[in-house]
Amino acid sequence: MNLKNTLLLGTLMTAMFGLTACQSTAPNTYADGHRHGKYPMQRDGDRGFKQRPQLTPEQRAEWQAKREQRLDQRAKIREEHEAQRAKIVTACQGKRIGERVNIQWNNRTIEGTCEVRFTPDQANFKRQA
Repeated sequence: MNLKNTLLLGTLMTAMFGLTACQSTAPNTYADGHRHGKYPMQRDGDRGFKQRPQLTPEQRAEWQAKREQRLDQRAKIREEHEAQRAKIVTACQGKRIGERVNIQWNNRTIEGTCEVRFTPDQANFKRQA
């Protein structure tokens, strides 16, 4: 009986140590000295940000030209939107409350009513295909 218990205990101990050895993981520090953890804050180094390569003077000039073009387009669109908003604000000036008014907006005609301010009819304000 004693031999049977010893054999069972030995088998259990071997299985336990064998499974423990299989579950061990490699350390988080690699040969380059940086830590490569699972989460970004555990990593050393770039913290997930990649540095852009330096631009050549030609690339920088091209980039600046595109940037200026985008800024000009935004300014133009902003001016158009401000003009359209001004039409809405001035649509009911000098008109009676309840009077019907039409406004031209993005190549569409929007019908509405003058209340305290212009209120468009919801059916006409929806995008038309």
